[in-house]
Amino acid sequence: MSTTKTEAIDPICGMTVDTATALHAERDGETFYFCSEHCREKFLSAPEDKSDDKPEDKSGGCCCG
Repeated sequence: MSTTKTEAIDPICGMTVDTATALHAERDGETFYFCSEHCREKFLSAPEDKSDDKPEDKSGGCCCG
């Protein structure tokens, strides 16, 4: 799946979000966008060295499942 300039992938659940309206957070100078406060908080509480991890399975209890 490809995204447009105004879309991003939530790094926690993998959901496509609109960057104009999505919640966001910065880490190491990069902006990350989220579908919900739940995913944003999970990202902020995770160790920074997990950036190579794949998004979690949406059926595993995430806000989107």
